[in-house]
Amino acid sequence: MSTIEIAIQKSERTHAPRQAGFSLLEMVIVCAILTVVLASIFGGVNTVIQRSQAEQVKVDMVQEGREFIDEFDRDLHQAGYPNCHMIQAIVGATKYTCPADSTNPNEANSRSVAVGIVHLSNTKVIFEGDVDGDGIVDSVQYALVDSAGNDPPTGSCPCSIKRSQVQKAVTPTSPLSQAFNWSQELQHVVNSGQPSGVDASGNPLAYGGGLSISGSTAWGQLNSAYYAAVTSFKDFPVFQAYDQNGKIISINPYLDITTSTNSAILNCAPSSTTCLKTIRITINLLSDETTGVDIQTRVRPVVTLMGDARLVNNVGNNF
Repeated sequence: MSTIEIAIQKSERTHAPRQAGFSLLEMVIVCAILTVVLASIFGGVNTVIQRSQAEQVKVDMVQEGREFIDEFDRDLHQAGYPNCHMIQAIVGATKYTCPADSTNPNEANSRSVAVGIVHLSNTKVIFEGDVDGDGIVDSVQYALVDSAGNDPPTGSCPCSIKRSQVQKAVTPTSPLSQAFNWSQELQHVVNSGQPSGVDASGNPLAYGGGLSISGSTAWGQLNSAYYAAVTSFKDFPVFQAYDQNGKIISINPYLDITTSTNSAILNCAPSSTTCLKTIRITINLLSDETTGVDIQTRVRPVVTLMGDARLVNNVGNNF
């Protein structure tokens, strides 16, 4: 090989391109940046998932409560059907006519007659009517019971609203003594208040006296530390009554058909100036303590549902 060729080869080796790479410091910086970006992304995704779960819990609660309130509304529309204007009960050789209340118990006790509203308080409603359209009068009850099953509730919530529907007894039985069979219930109800009295004009005083909310979430948040401070959750009554003019009717402690005065209000006697025409149901639902906890706030969401049931058959028992 000539001297010239050797020089050329050395020159080529000297000017060959260098292969550069990332330094350790550059790699560390890049990894740190990627970690921050990915943490932000996954944090956002996690927040979205948690909010989605919390909102789904509320959606499920609303659907469950709405179905219960819709059934309550349908039942109340049938209260008092068929009433004593349509049916004349015959016991032995005696024919009994309206009114179907304490002044005429034989008519009220007849299986053929739906008395209508039998008992009404802020935590319980008892009424009669053919609620399923089978031609047989049913005795229906809706009652709020506390966590220990007390009716009326005296302990603590979350409570339950239970529903009973039984056919009116064949043997003449007082509407207030009919059997009951709790077959449905709406759980995690937290409102249980009632007015403490009325003012000089007869208007109910502010609601209060709601039962305490016991228990805690799966994450350690005590219900008493959070929900008890929000009185609207627990102090609002479940049932309220309104007359034909939209004015609230005092039902504390309760009204029933054992007196002619109360019966005239409940079933719209012509002489009544405060005739019951609408029953409002208000439900504050608390989510499940394990599966319904909001992971971010560590508390149990509450949703409020309300429905107005218009009474269409209580047109007056003594016309």
